[in-house]
Amino acid sequence: MRKKFNYMLIVFVVSVFIPVAMLLVYSFRHFSIDFSKDKAYVIAKLTRDGLTTHMENGIMDKRAEFLAKIKGLRGVKGLRVLRSETVDKQFGKSFESFQKLSPLEKEVLQTGKEKDKLIEDANKVELKVVIPYIASAYNKPNCLKCHKAKEGEVLGAISMNFDITYVRDYAIGIILKIVGIILILTIIALYFLNRHLNAYITFFENLKNVMRHAYNGEYNYRLPASNEKEIQEVFRWINTLMDKIEHNLQRIATAVHSFVHYSSKKTDPLHMVTDLVEELSNIYNFKNIIDKDKDLEQIYGRIGELLNKKFGLKQFCIYEINKKDVKRFVRFEKEYEKICPKADEDISLCRAYRIKEPVYSNSIIDVCSAVEKKEYKYICIPLVLSEDVVVVVNMITKDEKEFEEIKEKVETLQNYLTISKVSLQTKLLMQELQNQSLIDRMTGAYNRRYLDIFMKKNVPQALRANVPYTIMMLDIDHFKMVNDTYGHDAGDKVIKILVDTIKENIRKSDVVVRFGGEEFLVLLYNCHKEDSLQIAENIRKSFSKKRIDVGDEKIHKTVSIGLCEFPKDTKQFWHAIKLADMALYQAKENGRNKIVACNSVEAEKMKEY
Repeated sequence: MRKKFNYMLIVFVVSVFIPVAMLLVYSFRHFSIDFSKDKAYVIAKLTRDGLTTHMENGIMDKRAEFLAKIKGLRGVKGLRVLRSETVDKQFGKSFESFQKLSPLEKEVLQTGKEKDKLIEDANKVELKVVIPYIASAYNKPNCLKCHKAKEGEVLGAISMNFDITYVRDYAIGIILKIVGIILILTIIALYFLNRHLNAYITFFENLKNVMRHAYNGEYNYRLPASNEKEIQEVFRWINTLMDKIEHNLQRIATAVHSFVHYSSKKTDPLHMVTDLVEELSNIYNFKNIIDKDKDLEQIYGRIGELLNKKFGLKQFCIYEINKKDVKRFVRFEKEYEKICPKADEDISLCRAYRIKEPVYSNSIIDVCSAVEKKEYKYICIPLVLSEDVVVVVNMITKDEKEFEEIKEKVETLQNYLTISKVSLQTKLLMQELQNQSLIDRMTGAYNRRYLDIFMKKNVPQALRANVPYTIMMLDIDHFKMVNDTYGHDAGDKVIKILVDTIKENIRKSDVVVRFGGEEFLVLLYNCHKEDSLQIAENIRKSFSKKRIDVGDEKIHKTVSIGLCEFPKDTKQFWHAIKLADMALYQAKENGRNKIVACNSVEAEKMKEY
């Protein structure tokens, strides 16, 4: 910037100085020439008038002395008196008549107008002036008294040569002095101007340097102090501003990093903080969304959608591992192929669940022994919801490049998983509370409140899809006698063994409900009456073979079972339960330890029961 300023200053001075100098030269030249012309014309006219006076007074014999004095004047180089042809004819030719005339002299004698000519070279400047004698009867003296000429006719001329070199030299000297003075004053002015502006130039150079570094993301550069009062004020403002930017960016970054772990690829702290805040905003927007989701399944779906759309994951699975169930359940999957299927049944095989830390596959070491499909590279991220429940996000790929890209996204992905933790815990707790309110503590079977939920959720689906449910009603035979004879603890034990027997003979999709006391309801999903009869028979036989310890004795108990198929026998769910209950009582009346199935034809007959 300094060089540019000096260059511009020099150009400015030169661009001003040269025209001024040229204007001075031009003005002085014309002034000196005009002055010399005026002087020359004055001398020439005085000479003409002097000669006229000599003629008028009859002293032309003194003419030579007069002309000699004129020639002796400074600058007069030559003087000639010219006669016209009219005068020569009247008075005869004189010595001047035989002089050779110059073109300028001829022009004056012909036109009768004053003429001058400047002849200039490097060494000298000469001015030639020619003024005419014009015949006139109206002048004093009256020319026509002596001359036979017409009014306005040219009688002759005075031709003079002047050497005005000294005038030019004098003018040049004056110009050089003026130019020299201007140059000296300009140099002095430039010196003080440059000295004064140097502080500002230095300031702007330093400011440019600070701004350049700030533009590149380096906010630790500051302006050096200056002695200029105006600069000191700006210096304080800018340095204070840079301090605020640098320290506040650091504070914001530190504060945001305490919430999220995010590695920006940008080097500019301002852009990094912007990315951090934007990421924090995205994370908490995501949290606000999942906080309002209705259940765990919807939240898992949100997380799966996030992994796919935001992070671009192609193959992944979200597992929920429950220590109580000792099993691993798939909650969401995307084009996933199970690489460790044995961990579904044996959760201790899942390394991420066991160590509660992210697990990365390694091409050299077999990190997780549960992985069977070695062609896949994997990353498993655990999210601990409670002592019993851990969520594991399993991401897989066969492509090495894609695997490295996923590794780079893990840190950001964990921010979203961490922020999801509270929402998942809340929904999990609500689910557990709901389950506890729906589950019979002694047997682990659902209680009657569960049937209300089943009615709202499953019954409409079954009717729409025409999926059959067989309703099985079970009651322990002579149960009151057990309580009366062996006590209520023995009765509770018999009930628990019946529930265990039922669970041993049904599927995971089937539901056991404690309908009341020793009476149980089993909802067999997608099961026709013919198949349910076999299941009921298996339960009946299995339970009758169980030896139940009641104190010092071992007893055997039997169970009576009633069946009804929904919606085949009836399209009213509670009516179907009633029909199954009636079939149960018919089994009791038929001698107990029996199975009775209801059908639509017998439904009307069973109403009396």
